[in-house]
Amino acid sequence: GAIGTLVSFSVISLGAMTIFKKMDIGSLELGDYLAIGAIFAATDSVCTLQVLNQDETPLLYSLVFGEGVVNDATSVVLFNAIQNFDLTNIDHRIAIQFSGNFLYLFFASTMLGAMTGLLSAYVIKKLYFGRHSTDREVALMMLMAYLSYMLVELFYLSGI
Repeated sequence: GAIGTLVSFSVISLGAMTIFKKMDIGSLELGDYLAIGAIFAATDSVCTLQVLNQDETPLLYSLVFGEGVVNDATSVVLFNAIQNFDLTNIDHRIAIQFSGNFLYLFFASTMLGAMTGLLSAYVIKKLYFGRHSTDREVALMMLMAYLSYMLVELFYLSGI
């Protein structure tokens, strides 16, 4: 999942840097090469999910789907971590700062998403509408999803 995305990010970034310099394609900075690596590092599992049948192999389907989500989230967090750094002044502490920023974004976003999801489930389960109203439940679910989005934007985290 995440480790494979990080390895893919490193290989793609170094490969893009090498190829772009050999072919004399523009004058990109280190941050640009790292951004290219972060964008292309996420492997997409859509093709694999199309081949699998969810009814016949539910565990395998869930594992592949979850792995794809983790890859996408890792790639987005990696891209956001790259954008937060001034890579023109590189010193020996940049790797530690980058790793810390990546881990903070990854775990804080995950925790905020889990807490918002649990809050949403609790509110929808316990809220009594007087009678069963699917319209109100759907509206409340949409509002809770929007609350999750607004919270991650407020704290500059990743919403994926």
